Amino acid sequence: MLTKGTKLLYGIGFSARGIKDGLFQIFLFFYFSQVLGLDAALAGTASLIALLFDAISDPLVGFWSDKHKSKRWGRRHPFMIWSAIPLGLFTYFLFMPPNDIGQLGLFLWLTVFNILVRVALTFFIIPHISLGAELTDDYNERTVVTSYRIMFASLVSPIVMIIGFTQFFIPTTEYVNGLFNVEAYPRFAMFCGLLMSIFIFISVFGTKHVIPSLPKANLQERLNISGLLSGLKHAIKMVSFRSLVGYMMLVYVAIGVGVIMTTYFATYYFELSENEMAFLPIGSAVGGVIALILAPIMGRILDKKGATIVSTVLFSMSFSLPYLLRIAGLFPENGSALILPSYILTITLGYVFLWIALSMGSSMMAEVVDQYELYSGYRQEGMFFSVMSFAYKCSTGLGTFIAGLLLSVISFPKQIGVIGVSAEAIDGLGLIGGPFLLFTYLLSLIPIMFYPIDGDMYQRIRSQLNDK
Repeated sequence: MLTKGTKLLYGIGFSARGIKDGLFQIFLFFYFSQVLGLDAALAGTASLIALLFDAISDPLVGFWSDKHKSKRWGRRHPFMIWSAIPLGLFTYFLFMPPNDIGQLGLFLWLTVFNILVRVALTFFIIPHISLGAELTDDYNERTVVTSYRIMFASLVSPIVMIIGFTQFFIPTTEYVNGLFNVEAYPRFAMFCGLLMSIFIFISVFGTKHVIPSLPKANLQERLNISGLLSGLKHAIKMVSFRSLVGYMMLVYVAIGVGVIMTTYFATYYFELSENEMAFLPIGSAVGGVIALILAPIMGRILDKKGATIVSTVLFSMSFSLPYLLRIAGLFPENGSALILPSYILTITLGYVFLWIALSMGSSMMAEVVDQYELYSGYRQEGMFFSVMSFAYKCSTGLGTFIAGLLLSVISFPKQIGVIGVSAEAIDGLGLIGGPFLLFTYLLSLIPIMFYPIDGDMYQRIRSQLNDK
C-alpha cells in the first residue's frame, strides 16, 4: 500500500495541468478572439493545428519514456524534469504577442506557442500518469491514486483562476470589464507559468524515492518507430482499449467546448460580473474534494464501469441544467440574487461526477495496460497513456475549434459588450450550453458500454501475470 504522503506528492504535480487547463479554457480563447480581435474560427483552427502535432508528439514521448533507461532517475522522472521550465516560459510568451501584427500574425503566434506549450506539457503529463499506473497494482487503490491526481488539478486550478479574476483582471476606469484589459494577461500568464514549474519540481523530487521499486525498461528493447506502430496496432485490436479511448475522447471534447465557452456563458448569457465569475471555479474545487471521497466508494459498489456510466449521466444533466431551465423559463433571471448560487450548485454537482468519471477512466486504463502485458509480454504505460493525453488535449484542441465554429454559426460578434449582442445570439449560447452539450456528453456512453474488464476479470489477469 502507498503512503498518503506519496499519494499527495504524486498528485500535486497534476496541479500544473489544472492551471494550464484553466488558463487555456477560460482565458486564452477569450483573450485572442474578444480582446485582441482574432477571428474566432482562426483561433479554433490554431488549436486544431496544435492538436495535429499532439497526435505525433504524444505517442512518441510515451513510447520514449517506456524505453528510457536511467538507473538513478528511472523511466518517467527525467521527462517530467525536462518539462518544468519550458512549460512555464512558453506559457508566458503565448500571452505576449507583438502589437499590431494583424490577423495572420496573431494566428501564427497563437499556433506556434500553442504547439510549444502543449509539447512541453506532453513531456510532463504522459510520464506522470504512466507513473501513477506503476505505483500500485491494487485494483481499488489505483482509483484512489487517480482521484488524488484529479483532486489536485481541480482544487489548485480554481484557486489560481480566482486569484486571476480578483487580483489581475480588476475593473478600472478604462476597462469596466477587467477581462478586456490587455495588459493583465501577460502578468497572469507569468504567474501561472511559475506555479506550474514549481508544482512539477515538487512532484518530481517528492516521488524520487519510489524509483527503485518501479518497473524498469527491458534492456533488450530498442527505441524505434516500428515498435511504436506495432504496439499501437495491437492496442487498437483490444476492445477494452477502443471502448475506453472512445469514451474519453467524446467526454473531453464535449467538456472542452463547455469550459471554453464558460466565459461567454457567464459574461453574456447570465451577465455575471467579474466578482461573481470569480466564484465559479469553486464548483470545480469542491467537486474535486468530494470526488476524492466518493470515487473509491462508487468504484467498489458499482465497479468501475458502472460508476463511470452513472457519473456520466449525472454530470451531463447537471452541466446542462441551467441552460435547459432558462430555455424553459424556470431559471432565475439575470440580476437575481438566486442566479449565482443556483448556477454554482449545478456546476458543483456536475464537477463531482465529472471528476469521478475521469478518475475511473484513468484507473481503467491501468487495467488495460495489464491486459496488454498479458497478451504481448510488454509493459507500455507511456504508449497507452499517450492516447489518454491526446484525448485530453482534444478538450482544448477540437473543443476550441468546435467552439469557434459554433460562435460563427450563431453569428456571435467579437470585441463587443453585453449590450451590443443581439437576442438571437444570446439565445444561441443557451442552445449550445443546453441541448447541444447534453447530447454530446451523452454520446460518450455508447463506447463505454462495450468495456469488458471488471474486478473479477482483472484479478484473473493479475494472477496470470504473477504466475509468469
